[in-house]
Amino acid sequence: MNRFAFTNLPLRTRFLVAMGIVFIPLLAVAIGSSIFLGHAANTLNQVVEQPVYKLQTTTRLQNQIRKAHALVRDYAATPRYTLKDQFESEARAAEAVFIEMLGKPFFGPREQTLLANARREWKDSMVLANVVFSSDASRATLFQLDQRVNQIMFTLEQMYETFYAEISAQRTQINESEKGFLLIISATVGLGLLIAMAGAAWLARSVLVPLREFEKGVAHFSNENLSYRLTLNNQDEIGRLALEFNAMAERLLAHRHKLEELSVRDGLTGLYNRRELEKRLQQEIQRARRYRRPLSVLMLDIDHFKNVNDRYGHQAGDEALITVADLIQLNVRPVDVVCRYGGEELAVILPETDSEGAHTVAERIRGTVEDSVTTTPQGDTIHVTVSIGLAVFPRDGDTAASLIHAADQALYAAKQEGRNLVRSH
Repeated sequence: MNRFAFTNLPLRTRFLVAMGIVFIPLLAVAIGSSIFLGHAANTLNQVVEQPVYKLQTTTRLQNQIRKAHALVRDYAATPRYTLKDQFESEARAAEAVFIEMLGKPFFGPREQTLLANARREWKDSMVLANVVFSSDASRATLFQLDQRVNQIMFTLEQMYETFYAEISAQRTQINESEKGFLLIISATVGLGLLIAMAGAAWLARSVLVPLREFEKGVAHFSNENLSYRLTLNNQDEIGRLALEFNAMAERLLAHRHKLEELSVRDGLTGLYNRRELEKRLQQEIQRARRYRRPLSVLMLDIDHFKNVNDRYGHQAGDEALITVADLIQLNVRPVDVVCRYGGEELAVILPETDSEGAHTVAERIRGTVEDSVTTTPQGDTIHVTVSIGLAVFPRDGDTAASLIHAADQALYAAKQEGRNLVRSH
């Protein structure tokens, strides 16, 4: 074709050719992004649903085993045939959860091994339970049963560690998906810019301005700023693509927040876990040191918690622990940080709070817990109290470890002096 042929074409024809040339990359962007967004949405749903399912079913299995174990203990204390029937029902339910979990292909090799070990311990526990139901069980038999159940719980707790590791790995997978998406968008947008500039300069404003907005969004995404949103009012394909882009950003941000919450929260109480406590406390110490502001830490322990578990069962103990956790949160400020330190021991970080203020908060918590009542699934009412140790930065410790240690010593003193007390270091 003569090199002047294109420029000799009628204006309308050249406009249509230029529009056709410009439309090709835009169509590629729309189709490619729609395909990728659909794939990314499915992948993200799997990334979130599988860890959530694992956490929920493992917790459900623990609860079923606790219920069955509690019924055996109740029968040993007061033999009733109805308890045996209830036990068999709970045992079947626990076995059904085992079978359900072992049948899921997305449980990894280590998780499958832990599940198999827990199920083997469960079958041994069933043998001991049948001994209890068939004759007068000795203390040794009950002790062996308790040991088996404790081993099952320990094995299932190990599964939570694999779940959190999986969540961390899947967060990395999401970040890798983001990078791939950014590469696709960047390459397509770059191609669109070149073709648009070559095809028709006068189309630059109608095409390049939206694309520059996409570039800005890509730059923010590459810096992990998922809160950035495209501000395009176009009613064309680019406008719809911007809506898809923003919708994807919303989903990515929501899934990231959900995964982050799962990794820092305690599965039973919903409080922050010990790792997050240490992180938050270190941050608050740095802030208190920089601005010379007060900071206090409370360590709390539920008094005679073992007796609650032994008398009412582990499920009732869990309910009591959840109740205490809720009461603590009701008696502190939104800026305060409440954590489960381990077992029945809880911790509270009180920023901008001196010794006197911390003591007031601690007494309020102690009194509220003392006045509260927890109702077990069997209809029993449980009254619990808490002992509280208090430490102040920097008087009692100038590091996270030393401050927690000081609060723990104060907690020990409260228990030694009779429990249901607040003591300062």
